Amino acid sequence: MTVTDRLPFDLVISEEQGCQVFHLRGRLMDQQQADRLMAALDEQLAKGHKNVVLDMAELQYMNSTGLNIMINVLTGTRKAGGDTLIAGVSSSVRQLFIVTKLDTVFIMTDDVASAVAKINSPA
Repeated sequence: MTVTDRLPFDLVISEEQGCQVFHLRGRLMDQQQADRLMAALDEQLAKGHKNVVLDMAELQYMNSTGLNIMINVLTGTRKAGGDTLIAGVSSSVRQLFIVTKLDTVFIMTDDVASAVAKINSPA
């Protein structure tokens, strides 16, 4: 991958079966990007949406700032009485979760459909 192949961070939010899906793309690396993600989460929580799926299928890279924001998103949704699930993680980003043991904290699924189904299934 060359420098020109590295996409800037982008965030698109959609709704699937009552769940807010945050589609993360590119590289999540700095505080400005983290602030944008947290502002989007705060907006969704204020609207009463308490369950979030973080779709990481197109997230190329994430560093410790990105991990910190994932923890903040999880904390925000759980305080609101909901949860955060992670879907479609690339092998390199998954390795970051494994090394930090955060794979034991987050529910991780292969894709968005599986995450939405898990959120919507009775406990």
